[in-house]
Amino acid sequence: MVELKKYQQKAIDILKNYLKELEISNRNPKRAFISSTETEDKYNDYFDVPNICVKIPTGGGKTLVGCHSVAEIMSSTLKHKMDRGIVMWFVPSEAIKSQTLKKFKDRNDMHRKVLDEAFENGVRIFSNEEALRIRKEDVEDNVCIIISSLEAFRKERAIQNKYKVYQENGALLSHFENLGEYEFLEKDEHNTTINSLANVIKLSNPLIVIDEGHKTKTKLSIEFLKDLNPSFIIEYTATPRDESNVLVEIHSSELKEEQMVKLPIVLESTAQWENSLIKGVNQRIELEKESKKNKSEYIRPIALIQAESDKKEDKDVTVFRIKDFLIKERKIPEEEIAIAYRDVNELANLNLFSKNCKIRYIITVSKLAEGWDCSFAYVLISVANIGSKIAVEQIIGRILRMPNAQRKENEKLNKSYIFASAKNFQEASSQIISGLESNGFSKMDLINVTDKEQKYPLDVEKMFDENLSVPMMSFENEKLSFGDLIGEEFELSKQNAEIDFEVNEDNDRRAELDITKNDKWITSAQQILNIPRKIKDASKEELILWLSKKLRFTEIEHKDKLKFLNKFIEYHLKKKSISELSINRYILITILNEEINKILENYTKKRFEGFLKNKKIVVEELDKFPNKITLSELPKQNWNKSYYKNIDKLNKEELKFVERLDLLENIKFWVRCREKKEDSFFIQGWKKNKFYPDFIAVTKKKNIFALEWKGEHLMTNEETQYKKEIGNIWESLDNKLHFEMVNNGNVEEVLSKLKEL
Repeated sequence: MVELKKYQQKAIDILKNYLKELEISNRNPKRAFISSTETEDKYNDYFDVPNICVKIPTGGGKTLVGCHSVAEIMSSTLKHKMDRGIVMWFVPSEAIKSQTLKKFKDRNDMHRKVLDEAFENGVRIFSNEEALRIRKEDVEDNVCIIISSLEAFRKERAIQNKYKVYQENGALLSHFENLGEYEFLEKDEHNTTINSLANVIKLSNPLIVIDEGHKTKTKLSIEFLKDLNPSFIIEYTATPRDESNVLVEIHSSELKEEQMVKLPIVLESTAQWENSLIKGVNQRIELEKESKKNKSEYIRPIALIQAESDKKEDKDVTVFRIKDFLIKERKIPEEEIAIAYRDVNELANLNLFSKNCKIRYIITVSKLAEGWDCSFAYVLISVANIGSKIAVEQIIGRILRMPNAQRKENEKLNKSYIFASAKNFQEASSQIISGLESNGFSKMDLINVTDKEQKYPLDVEKMFDENLSVPMMSFENEKLSFGDLIGEEFELSKQNAEIDFEVNEDNDRRAELDITKNDKWITSAQQILNIPRKIKDASKEELILWLSKKLRFTEIEHKDKLKFLNKFIEYHLKKKSISELSINRYILITILNEEINKILENYTKKRFEGFLKNKKIVVEELDKFPNKITLSELPKQNWNKSYYKNIDKLNKEELKFVERLDLLENIKFWVRCREKKEDSFFIQGWKKNKFYPDFIAVTKKKNIFALEWKGEHLMTNEETQYKKEIGNIWESLDNKLHFEMVNNGNVEEVLSKLKEL
């Protein structure tokens, strides 16, 4: 399985937290969204179901994150579907539809592998045309992903009959046999339910994925989704629509850090199109010379050349005029030039990554906007009138991907290059910035070639010569890890597996799950159960293997986990049938996840306390903060004592606190700890997740403060109490260390303490 990039995993983790909040809030989408984002920003509840947006710039792997997200949503909020039913995967165009279908149907493709792994190969892929013949058993026994352009569904009711997805279709008759009355299904003029694909989808209460959502700019473009009776809507986009509920926002600098994109973009503008072309060609030739120095990786830099559309005017810089200029004036062999314009597509069936391929120049107008991807594209030359409607933004994303997603030793090969025909830099840059923003990037990603001193603005260096190394909890001269606390002797199968629960169903097959906690019965949030009750191949062995696959505890050996699950199932078979247990398998996952986590936590806490008592856990200066970091975005605030020249954006309360911290005379410097960054400071306790305090402050007397800001409404929750406990333990290991949980109620007290040390 392909390992996710850190920002991709971050997107999944934020989604998982949102899904947990949905459960806690009894499936209240607005409350879950506000809790997850910790913001009171307006939530658009146009759809009655969860409706969220994930922002990832072009080249960030939105589709791969989407595949992982489908697995997470189906196994949590939509667990009552039992890994079955329809997923509608909407794309903005036929070109992207073809591309997505090719990926999803190829069992060797990483996207399909993610889906097959999540659903145990119970996945069927359809285009909307193929879905016109989808069988009832396909939907009942599999996750059926229907990939469709938005256009196939997005039509006025008055003309719906022109579109096959809304038409009567005899091939779909089995879906409607012995069906009761459902008001939400489309009816014909005789008030008879239409046997249409749209109605099959409505019956399935589908999960809807909108891929490349930034191509769908208006509310009207997607309001038809409401009529499809969705259970959940998730959108992936580089530039969210105004009404999108943005749950996750990934920045371009995070892609740069993960070596996914070539940034910054270096822009040079000249008034004459010939000069832009010559400079761009020379840059491409220079890059190829540099790439040949690295014998371990083959790169053949390609220049994309954007021409003006052919209007039959002598002054137009057309595709064929540029080709003629390259051959005659620059002496470039014709075999190195390809045209992609109107009906001419000389890229068809070409493998641009092959060492045998000769192509170094591709001339187009805007045809490469969709369905084309080659990370060898390094240079964009726009000879079109930069202010014209032939927007350079349509193809700017084509030069940003990093070959092999791996940073190059030669810095020139880590950048993209644009040569634009424009009156001046300002005229060129405004259009280029517009193009960048439409791909989820920012003006910070663009630098002026004429400014030799200009660096990537989001890379910031430290302001102090002194190295900063904060003592961390260590075990045997290494950073303490959760693995150290589990050790090699833990056996889950030796733990108590007699975990009692009861499921109480009502007539609508909603269930209240009762479990025992501290010897008392408690009732959890309601669960929605699967209506058909159909479980294929239900058996003790199948159920145990299924549970083992869904319980993702990497610290526990597979055989050990199977033994524990066998004990658990055997215990319940004394009073329940395998069919009952199998039907409620997702409820079992909820119980087992909670109980196994509790078992692990009790075990690791005892080990942690034992190590502390025997002084095996100590604090040591193991890592220093780096000389340079990359920010997500550039705030306007200037600081006097920040360790780095700038820091990532703070919320309003954190900002007020840091403004006062920055003014304290006895503070030497302070630094913001960056969560889940390998080069940042964290405190490891007996729980699996590391704790990253918000700030570290160092006084002139070399006292070190770890400061965690918490809103007052969070001060009493379980997570905050845990952080406070392990923070105090870290503090106790050295008299120069201090830990404070800061909130509006004690900020004066904390600042006074800081002043004294």
